[in-house]
Amino acid sequence: MQGNGFKVGLTIFFVGLCGFYLFPSVQNLYVGYKMNNMAAEERAEYQEENRQWLQQVDENSLNLGLDLQGGMHVTLEVEIANLLDQLAVNKDEAFQQALQVAQQRAEEENVSVVDAFVDEFEAANPDGRLSRYFRDQGEEITRRSSNGEVQEYLQGQADSAVQNGIQVVRNRVNQYGVTEPAIQRQGDERIVVELPGVSNRERVRDLLESASQLTFHLMANPQQLSNSVQRIIEHYEPTAEDSARIAEAQAADTAAAEASSDTSEVTEGTELTAASGQEASSGSQQGTALTEPGAGAQAGPQNSLLAVMQPMPGQDQPIIGRAFASDTSRVNELLGDPSVQKMFPPGIEPMWTASPVLTTEDGREAFHLLAVRSEPELTGEVVTEASVQFDRQTNEPKVSITMNSDGARRWDRITAANIGNRVSIVLDDIVYSSPNIQSRISGGRTEITGLESRQEASDIVTVLQSGRLQTDLNIISERTVGPSLGEESTRAGFISVVSGFLLVVLFMIMYYRTAGVVADVALLLNLILIMGILAGFGATLTLPGIAGIVLTIGMAVDANVLIYDRVREEQATGKTLRAAINAGYEQSLSAILDANITTFFVGVILYSFGVGPIKGFAVTLMAGILASLFTAIIVTRIIFDYLVEERRMQVSYG
Repeated sequence: MQGNGFKVGLTIFFVGLCGFYLFPSVQNLYVGYKMNNMAAEERAEYQEENRQWLQQVDENSLNLGLDLQGGMHVTLEVEIANLLDQLAVNKDEAFQQALQVAQQRAEEENVSVVDAFVDEFEAANPDGRLSRYFRDQGEEITRRSSNGEVQEYLQGQADSAVQNGIQVVRNRVNQYGVTEPAIQRQGDERIVVELPGVSNRERVRDLLESASQLTFHLMANPQQLSNSVQRIIEHYEPTAEDSARIAEAQAADTAAAEASSDTSEVTEGTELTAASGQEASSGSQQGTALTEPGAGAQAGPQNSLLAVMQPMPGQDQPIIGRAFASDTSRVNELLGDPSVQKMFPPGIEPMWTASPVLTTEDGREAFHLLAVRSEPELTGEVVTEASVQFDRQTNEPKVSITMNSDGARRWDRITAANIGNRVSIVLDDIVYSSPNIQSRISGGRTEITGLESRQEASDIVTVLQSGRLQTDLNIISERTVGPSLGEESTRAGFISVVSGFLLVVLFMIMYYRTAGVVADVALLLNLILIMGILAGFGATLTLPGIAGIVLTIGMAVDANVLIYDRVREEQATGKTLRAAINAGYEQSLSAILDANITTFFVGVILYSFGVGPIKGFAVTLMAGILASLFTAIIVTRIIFDYLVEERRMQVSYG
């Protein structure tokens, strides 16, 4: 075993790391089994008393895909033809005819609506110019723009519409409270949404297909808000009876884990000024550190609200509190209580920020909950143009907004009466920006300054444009997988993995004798490493993923077969067992690496270009190749060195 110290340490490290990531999944299985054996009332009480810990265990467990735990698979299509119709001016019969034919071609031939529209227009009007229909000063699209430039502009608008649709869907799904949703773009105009654990078909349809609404709201008075938040916190303080019951339950349950704490700082400094090129003063800063709810508290009853949200008292801004993404649904539930809503200042509604205000070291994102006036001051219809600009002196990004005459008149009155206050830009009850009004803004040209990056500015522009252009999201296909079918899939997948494993184990023992047993030990370790890799990287296990694992089980012993046959050949030449093992591993290495590396690259290609089930298969395939290489080349060699050098065994290779 001399010289194997590093290999042994590496093996122990990787196995321990995978065990660490798999432990929550084992906990989750145990808790699920435990709760299934409880009465309904006892189970509900147990879930309420251990809500935070159960949520933490579930979040850290291996994610199961839609096909394994049930849910909904929905494909949405963005109405790009409707977008082109809204962008166009001076529309005539030639435009309408080209757009109608392009829409039909896009449906029948699966091509881009923009490309089909340009092709049809140019075919019917060889000398026609698209610039007669489209204008955008911010994008430098004028009457002199070529058809190619207009086509590029339209494609950019279509891409922005799809990206905005993805963001809108993501925000709506997050409000729904779905765990581990999968939202991704498919092709030019489609969005695929997978919602594990969701079965309410009508609610999902309403959630995904409802029209987006962009609005501008003023915000609550921070002083009034502070008093309201304090009353709400006191409302959720546990009673003496609750304290005794919860304390008894917590004393009996030793499995509950304490939450760790993370701190970070938040800065908000966006400002709203007239578009006159004037310098804006520095924005306010907030440096209250975020600690995970419940961190550092002694075991015992907790305030239900404080367990999932950190309040922000004493702020000069209308912030109710801060919570992790996984807790926002629970916060909404608590604050949605009718008796609690009456405690807010009149006409005030809580809304979450679209972007996280911080991200902890372990990747958890936290969001602000803001107090916004429920009645909007303006709607997105007044916005005629929005674009990203750069300050000429500092080169910092800013957002330029132009409003129509009606919006400019009302905006003049609103800003004049609210200098020093904040106004929120809201899309689907999500706050995307809350700049401070620096001065009265006349003429309808406004700038948002103090932004951290061009990406932030681009996101705000996309939101503003989405309110200006109402692009519909239509469900073109949906598929519901019931929980019982998901359980059957999980059971069938488990049986297939176990069956494949046992067949390979028996074959290796019968054909390679002692060496086969070593290969089987490596194969078992291989399975643990695969599941640990999936859990560690937050991958989702799907039914095609299980197929990838079954395939990997068969492929995992390929390397052992190459090595073992080479060892037998070396032994046939008269070499000692130790020399034959050394030669077998050395001379088989290149063939093993060639075969596995090429297969790994295939997995990378499948993951890069595939969607849904194909990605699930690719993930487990790549994880299996890495694990099988490690176990076949390193782990089995450690075992053989121990048996031959330490135990002086005559290992049989069949």
